[in-house]
Amino acid sequence: MSTTNEADPQPTRSGGLRPLWFWTGAVVWVLLAGALVVVWRQREVRRELVQVAKTREAAKTDDEVPAPVSITLPVSQMNGNGQQVIDLSDLIGKSKPVADAWDPAGVEDFSFTNCDGTTVTKADLLGRPWAICFVFTKCLGPCPTVTRQLRNLQDRLRDYDIRLVTLTVDPARDTPEVLANYAKLNGADLSRWYFLSGDQAATYGLIHRSFRMPVQELQGADRKEGFEIIHSTNVMLVDRTGVVRGKYNAAKDEEMAALRRELQRLAEPLPTSSATPEPGPVADGRN
Repeated sequence: MSTTNEADPQPTRSGGLRPLWFWTGAVVWVLLAGALVVVWRQREVRRELVQVAKTREAAKTDDEVPAPVSITLPVSQMNGNGQQVIDLSDLIGKSKPVADAWDPAGVEDFSFTNCDGTTVTKADLLGRPWAICFVFTKCLGPCPTVTRQLRNLQDRLRDYDIRLVTLTVDPARDTPEVLANYAKLNGADLSRWYFLSGDQAATYGLIHRSFRMPVQELQGADRKEGFEIIHSTNVMLVDRTGVVRGKYNAAKDEEMAALRRELQRLAEPLPTSSATPEPGPVADGRN
């Protein structure tokens, strides 16, 4: 009797454990099956994406125009979000670096009005190296820095036969009279430093085509007082034959020092000067 009573509970305990193991195993198999389905679906999606990409690639032709290329620059000229998007698709061309796009035949012909009312053309600048920048007088961004850097070039290179050019990107407001006052406020020597204005389309076309630099007048909600026009802070170096030789960021003193040395190298000392070239490495500006 004693032995029989002690053995009776065993089947009950074993039988009570079977449902727990059964349901645990079932849950594991369900989870495993679900994971396999997810993995399979992901592989199918990737396969579909690859096929779509191959189809699009096959549909391309050699004459297809690439999509517009834009960059976002956290510069002083900004929109309400603190950044300005500049469309460079018409500047860089098809897989062609901007620095290699300068025309070896030189800057195209132009004719603008100087701040003293005279006409200045490309021919007037040939025969000596010159540096040109793009600003507007009502600018609250980098323009004062750019102009200050040109004033420094004027003062440091007074014994060399060079020319400096400031071309306004806001000709509607920067009349010759306005530019004359701007030149005076910045201590410009008007015998060597021109302040030019002209038709906006001609101005922007020259900047785009010959100097390969961005310029854009903002409209609508993006237009803020003092930041109406997006333009480059680069100062462009042009040699005595009218060919662009380099670009130098006016926001970087070391690049402007390199520009100063390069102007010295390319320019002739004035007859009455006792100038000696400034020592230091020479940069070509194609950074």
